[in-house]
Amino acid sequence: MSRDPLLKVYGHVYPVSSAFYDDLAHACADALPDADDIPVLEKDGDMARISFEGMYFPVDEVLEALARHLEPEHKGKLDVLDMDGWRLTRHALEGGRINSSSAPLNNVLDYSGH
Repeated sequence: MSRDPLLKVYGHVYPVSSAFYDDLAHACADALPDADDIPVLEKDGDMARISFEGMYFPVDEVLEALARHLEPEHKGKLDVLDMDGWRLTRHALEGGRINSSSAPLNNVLDYSGH
């Protein structure tokens, strides 16, 4: 019997160099997605995209990798949806910093009109 993912993580960052992407790939290596055929990390031009649904995602390691390479020109975000705790944590990447905020998913759904 399959069970709904406990964690969903979606994000992107650009522009990324090869070293930046490699560091992100190393940080994502221990993720345990529900489906093995969907890559957790993909490169699209100079953008790195993260797409994950599963039991475990190394959020702290990915945030550390982002922090090591983050410069003022980088833009992006990392959204972490905790389905058990029904909470969204957004890590916004702007101005060479990571700004994190968290809210119950009900608040997020109300705000977006769903």
